[in-house]
Amino acid sequence: MHLTVKILNGEECTLAASPSSLVSDVKEQVQALMSIPVADQKLLFKGKALMDAKPLREYGVEDSCKITLVIKKSVLKSTEASLPTTSPQKIWHSQPESPVWEKMRVFLRRHFRESDIEAVLNAFREEFERNLSSLSLDDIERFAMTKLRVV
Repeated sequence: MHLTVKILNGEECTLAASPSSLVSDVKEQVQALMSIPVADQKLLFKGKALMDAKPLREYGVEDSCKITLVIKKSVLKSTEASLPTTSPQKIWHSQPESPVWEKMRVFLRRHFRESDIEAVLNAFREEFERNLSSLSLDDIERFAMTKLRVV
């Protein structure tokens, strides 16, 4: 059977596999075709992460199916490492304060000393940014769908 493996950025490849092929075998083919290390690949089919040791048939993968490839952070971080960086505090203080962070500062004033507010706010921002950057497209889509159903 032929499968299409698609990266979220739009790049894709087609490969051959059998229903008894292990997910790890598919990852090895992707590595050969797209030069993405097996350790940095996460394969998804119908929104479900595929386990390396399981055969494709256990997930219902058939001929002409499309599998989504998510590249894990270690590959992306090496790309980002080559870019010039600025500390988060410098970025936040060089840009105008957003209404969200102003409201957060007002809230923190009720619970912390004035001398501690900036430290708590900066720690919260760093955690927020870290969590936001770790969201996958599937996470964002699920979140959006729950909000769309409410309307």
